[in-house]
Amino acid sequence: MTTTEKPQLQDFHIEGVKHIVPEMAYEAIKNNQAILIDVREADEVKLESISMDNVLNHPMTKIMERLPYIAKDQNIILACPGGIRSSKVANLLNIQGYPAVANLDGGFTMWKAKGLPWESNLATGSGCGCGCSTSKTTGNESCC
Repeated sequence: MTTTEKPQLQDFHIEGVKHIVPEMAYEAIKNNQAILIDVREADEVKLESISMDNVLNHPMTKIMERLPYIAKDQNIILACPGGIRSSKVANLLNIQGYPAVANLDGGFTMWKAKGLPWESNLATGSGCGCGCSTSKTTGNESCC
């Protein structure tokens, strides 16, 4: 898992937190080299999500009680909308002794901007902003 010491796609940074760009994160998740932990709240995940194996939801508000369920012997990528919450959780996991943790640089905003797969359940359709009438679509498909 290739990471950087400083983010390239977001301004927020905590010293000691590593970052991974969305394309590298996608490859690591797809190839079973890492898990992605979405630290958004459940209501946020219901609206938009990444439907891949190795993607889990452990909300930031419950992360301390979820630590026993997060194995330390794996590469962990943390994600939120813009990389702020996930950077904070990455810092926490570093402090808790997790050896291979990275923040998704730029969060889901950059993931979607790079055209990586995601799903939207927004009532207005795809989340691409085009106003199409599709009730559910993936980020890889174009409804426009």
